Order: sequence, then structure tokens, then C-alpha cells
Amino acid sequence: MRTFAQCVAAALLLSTGAARGQGSREPDGISTGQQLIQTFGTSQVSGSEATATPAGLNQALLHQQGNANVGTITQTMLSAGQGNVAAVLQNGNSNAAAALQNGVNNRTTIMQIGNNNVAVSDITGYNTESAILQNGNRNQIDQQLIRDNQRYSVEQLGNNNNLVQRETSGAAPGYNVTMRGNGIQIMIEQGRVSRLP
Repeated sequence: MRTFAQCVAAALLLSTGAARGQGSREPDGISTGQQLIQTFGTSQVSGSEATATPAGLNQALLHQQGNANVGTITQTMLSAGQGNVAAVLQNGNSNAAAALQNGVNNRTTIMQIGNNNVAVSDITGYNTESAILQNGNRNQIDQQLIRDNQRYSVEQLGNNNNLVQRETSGAAPGYNVTMRGNGIQIMIEQGRVSRLP
């Protein structure tokens, strides 16, 4: 049996492919991932690791160290074949992560090292890949991907950074985002970068 570190490393290596993500929105404008964080915000995962492997097709790994961390993984296969892989590692306190995937051959990795970080990755599609790393405190990522055959990676190193990423149409290729520093506020929509209001 592979160790958690090997699975995370494998997921990171795989996290360079295609993306098609969909975040359903309620009338109040809150994404599914944000609703999950709000719903489960007061819950805690008992133990340091939870693993789910239904029929060997979906694999969800969750490893949390620290206090008051919240993690949610929801995966749905849209057709037969090898399915979704999601790995969440949170090492710190009061971090929240939600990985939501619908489709086939999706791979999402979220790693948060620090305190009070929030990461939401809401993806639907085929051969979707996303890797998120936050190393610092009070960083936020809200990611919605609705594109096939693209690879995305986001790395935030510092404190109080915020990225909203929306790739729901268009022809922009997948990309890597690295935010180093403090207080960076960025929105990326259909491959165009702007400052958050």
C-alpha cells in the first residue's frame, strides 16, 4: 500500500493536464465549495487521516495536522473508467479546504502549510488537473474550472494573499500562478488577470 506522501507526490506530478470545472451557484452567489466550508466550518475530522477508495475508481486522501482544520472532498464519476484522485494535506491550524470534482481522470491536490488558509477547488470535466499550494497565513484561493484538457497550478507564498480563478470558457491554455509576497489580491478570468476590487 502506498503511503500518503507517495500519493501526494504522485498527484502533484500528475497535476499538469486538462481542466473543465463547474461551480454551481446559489442565488446568493456563493459557490458550492464555499457553502461546504460554511456548512462544515464548525466540524472537525476525527483522527489525522481519512481515506476513501470506493471500488478503486475514486481515491480521496485527507491528512490534517494541527487544530480546527476542515477538509471536504466530493467526487463524482461521469462515466466508466479510472476516476478522480484528490489529496488534501493541511499542516497548521484553522485551515479549510474543499475539493469538488465531477468527471473522469481528474486530479486535484491541495496542500496548505500555515494557519487560517482557505482553498476551494470546484472542477467538472475530463482529464482535469489542478494543484494548489499555500504556504503562509490567511491566504485564500477560490478556483472554478470548466474546461477540458488543461493543467493549472497555483502557489501562494506569503500572507494575506487572495486569488479568485475562473476558467469557464474561451481558448486560453492552462497555466501556472505563483504569488510571492504579502497582500496580493488577484482575479484571473478566462486567462485575463486583474486586481480584485
